[in-house]
Amino acid sequence: MTTCPVALHRSLDLSSADNDAGFRQFVQQAFQAPLLSAAEEQELAIRFRQFNDLDAAHKLVHAYLRLVLKIAREYGNYHLHLPDLVQEGTVGLMHAVKKFDPGLGNRLSSYAVWWIRAAIHEFILNSWRMVKIATTQLKRQLFFKLRQAKDSSLPLNWEDAEELAKKFGTDVATILEMDGRMLGADTSLNQTILEDEGEIIDLIPDHRPDQEQAVMAGEQQVRIRTLLRQGLNLLNPREQLIITQRFLTDQQSTLDVLASRLSISRERVRQIEKRALDKLKAFFVTIPDGRDLLAETV
Repeated sequence: MTTCPVALHRSLDLSSADNDAGFRQFVQQAFQAPLLSAAEEQELAIRFRQFNDLDAAHKLVHAYLRLVLKIAREYGNYHLHLPDLVQEGTVGLMHAVKKFDPGLGNRLSSYAVWWIRAAIHEFILNSWRMVKIATTQLKRQLFFKLRQAKDSSLPLNWEDAEELAKKFGTDVATILEMDGRMLGADTSLNQTILEDEGEIIDLIPDHRPDQEQAVMAGEQQVRIRTLLRQGLNLLNPREQLIITQRFLTDQQSTLDVLASRLSISRERVRQIEKRALDKLKAFFVTIPDGRDLLAETV
């Protein structure tokens, strides 16, 4: 559930909406709340904004619960419980009351509509599929636009997708991708393939190394480090420095940096590096599987 202003949440009890009878009572109370004139709304908003008057905020929220109910009913075709939509929309209304600035001269209803819809949209997107169906702002917008624009639950054809792409300012591929996501249903990985044939999850390969492979990999790394130390001992100090700094440290040095450090030319560093690598290769090829081990180091 969307985070709401704590103080406002305490001033409005939504727990009665948890069952049908409670929700009917909630709706009845919402429509019994008095409508506010512009002057009354202005006064209450100022009291809350300047003096943190929670009673004023409480009256503002209750006065516009009927607006939440009206907007929530517009999303009935998403097959979600109306009380849940109303509750999320009410959270959006609470945010609107908290952020409403009466000094701008607008009515709270005009400002609150955006917050109410945003809260309901977020709830629908999070509840629609176990896997998120809309991962970008464009796709979030397309989700609701396509739901409103489509005449049936059948997949879009190319011509209809072209028309909608022009209407919504995007491309056909995006329209078709979003339509396919909306039509696709979640499938449990524990769903049985055929009788006595196991579950879908059994078909997914496990690429994690098993215990034996992990032990072998660890032993191989130890062997590589041991052989590398032996190979480095065959190099002179300058060759050791260049190979270490060029290949065996987290922050590898460039030829220019080493040239400056050793007071030699960049080309000379490159030549020493090549000579040192040739020595290491000559050492490793004398060892079984040495070429493969060398490829993992330098």
